[in-house]
Amino acid sequence: MSIQIIETKTETTPCGTKTTIKKIKDEMFCDTIALSKSDSALARSEKNDCVVRAFMVTLDISYDIANKWVRSKFSREFRRGTYTSRHLKSVIGCVKNGKRLTMMGWCPSYAYSDEKRKQLLVNPKYKKKTGYTVKSFMEQHTTGRYFIIVKGHALGLVDGVLYGNQSEQYNGFRRHIHYVVKIG
Repeated sequence: MSIQIIETKTETTPCGTKTTIKKIKDEMFCDTIALSKSDSALARSEKNDCVVRAFMVTLDISYDIANKWVRSKFSREFRRGTYTSRHLKSVIGCVKNGKRLTMMGWCPSYAYSDEKRKQLLVNPKYKKKTGYTVKSFMEQHTTGRYFIIVKGHALGLVDGVLYGNQSEQYNGFRRHIHYVVKIG
């Protein structure tokens, strides 16, 4: 089942020209930076923590617990990014907070090894083996919990609501997904 997740608004700029703005509907988006900083002093002092925030929402745990878990499983250093694909095997099959992490698949463009080619994440809307954008994945996966990796960034999708940086509401839905981990 596909749903409409994008709203389009036309505005007039101060110089009189019209501009069209597309964004994910407000009810289908949550800013994880604001969410994490409202609950955690540690989050207020962090940066480059999108993987921590994505696991926070998909595993339904606090920021501090997610931070500790990502540090132990992904060798994440304070205020540094996380190399998820390097450490992914260590968490697939694990259970955290009663939720099992299962590899859903890799985008065909990024499935370089034979192991990854066995688990392709293919958008069924196309004849050619094509992966998903964030928007197309959201439209086709309205229930469940998903940890999503796009180029250099991590997002969470929980029951049709995208969790990410505020800018993703306007620009993130066009990004191509590299791989998805199903949580549940």
